[in-house]
Amino acid sequence: MKKPIAMLLMLTGFLAMCSVQPATAQDTSKGAKPGVLAQRRLHRWNVLAKWLQLTDAQKAKIKSIVSNAREQARKIRTDTALTPEQKRKQLLELRRNTRQEIGSVLTPEQREKMRKLWAWRWHRWQMWRAYRAGKAAKAFQMGPEQKRRLRALAEIAKRRWWWYHWRR
Repeated sequence: MKKPIAMLLMLTGFLAMCSVQPATAQDTSKGAKPGVLAQRRLHRWNVLAKWLQLTDAQKAKIKSIVSNAREQARKIRTDTALTPEQKRKQLLELRRNTRQEIGSVLTPEQREKMRKLWAWRWHRWQMWRAYRAGKAAKAFQMGPEQKRRLRALAEIAKRRWWWYHWRR
């Protein structure tokens, strides 16, 4: 009984050692490279266009709306004359306007599909936050007051998450 377990452990250790690669040429920069992000964005766009069954005219209009919004957001983020709160408000307004413009291009059925997608993404985000908060509470063996504070901080983060995401 002990011999098969020992052999299995030795084999697992050997495979683990073989799979380790030298770290000489690794990129240690934080985050994904710009090309990778562009590929992800293009993939998401293609999947969304296929799922919503967009026409070529709709694709062209939405691409121009999104590229215009991206350029405006870049200008807002780089404007040093604005305070962080003003930037946040302007970016929020830009986001609302962009969603309305995209919604005006879509048919009612496509708008309903898009609304369901946004609701689903929001739900998934809430589930992830709850999972992370629960995991932190267990890991640090928090008391009821500490858990309450963690939930309050998570609520604040929920409201401002997108701002921190876009500031990077």
